[in-house]
Amino acid sequence: MNSGNESPAGTRERSRLVGVRAWGVGASAALATGVLLFLGSGLHAVPALTWCAAVPVFWVAPLVRGWVAGVVAFVGWVLGLSNLVRYLLTDLELPVVALGFLVALAAVFALTVLFFRALMVRGHPVAAALAAPALWAALDCLIATFSPHGAFTSLAYTQADVAPINQIVSFTGPWGVSFLLLFPAAVMAARRWILVGILAIVATGTCLYGVARLDHATDPPVKIAVLSAEGADEAGWPNAGGPAILDRYRPLIVNAAKEGAQIVLLPEKMIDVHDGQLPPLFQELSASNKIQLVVGLGGDRNRALIFHPDGSTPTSYDKHHLIPGLESYPPGDQLATYDDWGLMICKDMDFPALARQYGKLGTGLLLVPALDFVDDGWLHSRMAILRGIENGIPIARAGSKGRLTLTDANGRVVAETTAPADAPATLIGELRPGIDRTVYTAWGDWFAWLCGLVAVAGVVLLSRRGGRGSIRHGQLRGLPVADLPAGDAAGDDAGDHHRPGPAGVAGGRETAGRGDGVHRAERGRRRDGPREPGGVRPLAAGTPDAPRQHGP
Repeated sequence: MNSGNESPAGTRERSRLVGVRAWGVGASAALATGVLLFLGSGLHAVPALTWCAAVPVFWVAPLVRGWVAGVVAFVGWVLGLSNLVRYLLTDLELPVVALGFLVALAAVFALTVLFFRALMVRGHPVAAALAAPALWAALDCLIATFSPHGAFTSLAYTQADVAPINQIVSFTGPWGVSFLLLFPAAVMAARRWILVGILAIVATGTCLYGVARLDHATDPPVKIAVLSAEGADEAGWPNAGGPAILDRYRPLIVNAAKEGAQIVLLPEKMIDVHDGQLPPLFQELSASNKIQLVVGLGGDRNRALIFHPDGSTPTSYDKHHLIPGLESYPPGDQLATYDDWGLMICKDMDFPALARQYGKLGTGLLLVPALDFVDDGWLHSRMAILRGIENGIPIARAGSKGRLTLTDANGRVVAETTAPADAPATLIGELRPGIDRTVYTAWGDWFAWLCGLVAVAGVVLLSRRGGRGSIRHGQLRGLPVADLPAGDAAGDDAGDHHRPGPAGVAGGRETAGRGDGVHRAERGRRRDGPREPGGVRPLAAGTPDAPRQHGP
């Protein structure tokens, strides 16, 4: 019910915050966020749209009730993440229960939005704009630490091709990009000019840092051939289709050596080998062509081997992180290096901590046999790119049925081609081995811990109830208190409006603030006397702002 003191502006504001119109605005925000995230993330992302995805939901969150904001955020994020449903159920052939992981991610986003809203309605817009993206980044790191899929679901990969922004991961890890992607949305929704200045400083600093890192000297190059040939998955040796697959690879390897390749890299699990029965062909090809031949094998283990032209014992590495439900091999627990080269396999590149171990060893080149699922070739290759930027390591990756890539220490694509499932592919280019030392290699997830502390500080602010300048004090949109509906009608779920009072005044209490939150007729000194209900003494007649006296 409207008070007689409520202005037309207040009536209009109330109609925007509650009821059917509030749900209409919320539904529009959820749909907009869903569409932007659907196109701006997933297997084929449009990087510019990722920056916009959170904006609609963040903008609406402070204007509606808390539970409405949570529903809007959750639904919007679920709609956006639906771009992975077909991939999970069809390409990976996972059970429907696997979709619960997407639901959990949407819940994390909804929690972040509600955290932002809570700080806003309690009058802490600057803290809200900083603490909400910080919470998102900290939770992104937490998920990557404990999830069997590592950092697969991080939005940071959407910016893997965007230089110089992608260089920030060498300083903060992928969590810096996670923070940056939500920061503009929080700044706009907080509606404070000072935050625009902070955003400009952060954006400028990020770009200048990236430009500085992209300009540095490199070591002499090494010519590398990355190969893929069509064939059945996990074909056995010496029976089944193993010999036929090796026959297809033999001419590709010989031709690559003739073109000057010093390293030849083959995909993951190209054939199955049991009981240590290595095909002699690998060592023969390595020795006769004077190349370092890197081969990915299945069978007893998911293993990568480097065959050396001098006939010495091959360097061996077992895959650490196996695909749940699809790979039943014993996991590896050791790193493998030859000179300053290191070995990793496919899904291992989804885990920043493992790649960082190679960075700490001073590895100058990572050789990665991989096997993609056709549609996810771009995404998986970009995960590898970020691991290289984080630690300043060039990477050669052979993603059969996906992407063959050569990327330098700054993640720049030196050469790349698609590896079709039904045809051979060859990629030859030069990389310059040599590590470019990074802060992330040295300090690890320090930025995620910092974000966690910022989020905790936001929680502490929330514990201080009735803070100055909250939404019930008319500070959210710069409107007088009389122009805002009381209590929950304004979207303030703080729950501390226990006493009745005029519409738009918090429980009938006078508001502390900048002087624009109290009715003119109520300005004056406080005196909580029993004969003056509400503790407000009217101003003397004749003083400025005192109510005029009207005759009969």
